[in-house]
Amino acid sequence: MKTRSYLFMLAFATAMGACGGTDTDAAPTPGATTASDDPRAMQTIVVWRAHVDTLALRIAQLDSAAVALRTDADVPRIRTAFIDARRAFKLAELALEYYTPTTAKEMNGPALPEVDDEEGPEAVFPPTGFQVIEEALYGDAPVSEREAIARETATLRPLVTRAQTMMGAQHASDAHVWDAVKLELARIATLGLPGFDSPVAGRSLAEADVALESIVRTLAPYRTADSTWLRMDSLAADARAMLTATSDRETFDHFAFLSQRLIPLGHAMQQVRLAMGIGLPTERRPFRMDAATVFDSAAFDVMGFAPIDATPSTPEQVALGERLFHDTRMSGDGKRACSSCHAPEQAFTDGLTANRARSGAPLARNTPTVINSGLQLGSFADLRTTYLEDQVTDVIENVDEMHGNLASIAAQLALDTSLVTQFRGAFATVSERADSAVTAAQIRTVLAAYQRSLTRLNSPVDRALRGDVAALSDEARRGFNVFVGKGKCATCHFIPLTNGTVPPTYRKAEVEVLGTPSRAVTANATIDPDLGRYRLTRAEPHRYAFKTPSLRNVALTAPYMHNGVYGTLEAVVDFYSRGGGAGIGIQLDNQTLPPDALKLSAGEQRALVSFMKALTDTTGTQRR
Repeated sequence: MKTRSYLFMLAFATAMGACGGTDTDAAPTPGATTASDDPRAMQTIVVWRAHVDTLALRIAQLDSAAVALRTDADVPRIRTAFIDARRAFKLAELALEYYTPTTAKEMNGPALPEVDDEEGPEAVFPPTGFQVIEEALYGDAPVSEREAIARETATLRPLVTRAQTMMGAQHASDAHVWDAVKLELARIATLGLPGFDSPVAGRSLAEADVALESIVRTLAPYRTADSTWLRMDSLAADARAMLTATSDRETFDHFAFLSQRLIPLGHAMQQVRLAMGIGLPTERRPFRMDAATVFDSAAFDVMGFAPIDATPSTPEQVALGERLFHDTRMSGDGKRACSSCHAPEQAFTDGLTANRARSGAPLARNTPTVINSGLQLGSFADLRTTYLEDQVTDVIENVDEMHGNLASIAAQLALDTSLVTQFRGAFATVSERADSAVTAAQIRTVLAAYQRSLTRLNSPVDRALRGDVAALSDEARRGFNVFVGKGKCATCHFIPLTNGTVPPTYRKAEVEVLGTPSRAVTANATIDPDLGRYRLTRAEPHRYAFKTPSLRNVALTAPYMHNGVYGTLEAVVDFYSRGGGAGIGIQLDNQTLPPDALKLSAGEQRALVSFMKALTDTTGTQRR
């Protein structure tokens, strides 16, 4: 059974390490010191090494159980060994994800092939690790999968040996320890609870408890008798008690757990760190260093999603970008502006199934909103650009959309004295000035700056999670629990951003194969002919694959899907509840959406729609 979506590493070509390691398990965090004489940090390293050693032991036991798997009578034993190994992994996860992220991904990545976009269509790599084992072990006939299971357990052994070697040489500072803990808390909230890495066994609550136990063990060397510690201890104990009170994700109150347990725990941890005078690593990343949780109002730095050489936008650049966004001179024939399709009064969409090309023919895809477009890696339904600056170039120079030329547009704008004055004010420093009055690079910069300024994360859902319980209706709260629980929506639309850029480091983005139909029917459907990302990569797993979009302001951005096939949120929820394309007659070998019907009740579907409507926040986005 295919249960997870493909993860595709975009060309996030930065040197900014999002955590203590890099994508190649290679190096320390830029801007921070890894070698340290901090005695408490070194005690923590000892704890982490012990966790990895225990993981090695449990993997060896799992491997032995896999080799011994012969009949159905052997299945309980290997499942027990698997649960023990997963528990050991969750204890070690905090350190592995921080210092050896590539190894951690090989051990616990989604059970689907991965495509290396830069290596060509043949560069498709099979999945490895725990999730592959889980699918086979908890499927209908685990004994028939014994060779595959044994192959994967054998693969885990050299991976954990590599992790032991790397952790054996690892040093840490106090700042790194507390940063690793903060990222693990975010990982629990955004990936663990929704069941991202326990898609079949359904042990996400139990594993979240183990991950919290790992945090408690990690911070033990820092413990004092201060009252801030007592509060943190109490919140951690309450959170763990709530997780262990039930194993049923579908009835678990995810909203209460996050708003009353995990988010307050994150803030308590920050208070303890500050009281102890422990600083932070210094690099820039999407999830801000100084934020306590990913649910905070200022949790995200849009420049963490920007090119490494980008500088923070100024108010003057944003104002100029807004002016150009509405300027028809951005198009080749002077008849179309960015706002012609991205209308502010319609949440920066157009309300159409598909807008028109310059020729008058329909464009291939539905117009997405640009609100919160600065909080993602990758633009367009096929993720053909990584950064907003490149998106600007693509749209302006696209023959069907704007059919302009940035160099020619810059020359034309340079004849407008008022604009030249505004450009000079927006690029006032010596390093920003150019030989010409207006440059193509400056146009790209200001239009990207304006889009990044359209970041809005203060919806009723956000306010309720931060403590303003009255901001969210009871029905919307039930919908949140369906979204994270039974509906499994949050395994692809990651909370809190609800897009497909993967937390908590936000360095890669997802595409999905849903089986979107060409017409809104519920039986005998045919697949929409748009091949999605496959048009770019020609890799088979990408056939009909599309970016996972943000659901923020989704109540205002109908119609839905890349082709605008569904006119209401109710229709979209029904499509997902049926199992995507598989549930309406479309048979695809590579559908990544679980094909099993969710069997959401009518009340659950209404609650889910109510929750999505409560993701609305367009404050201050109208033209000034």
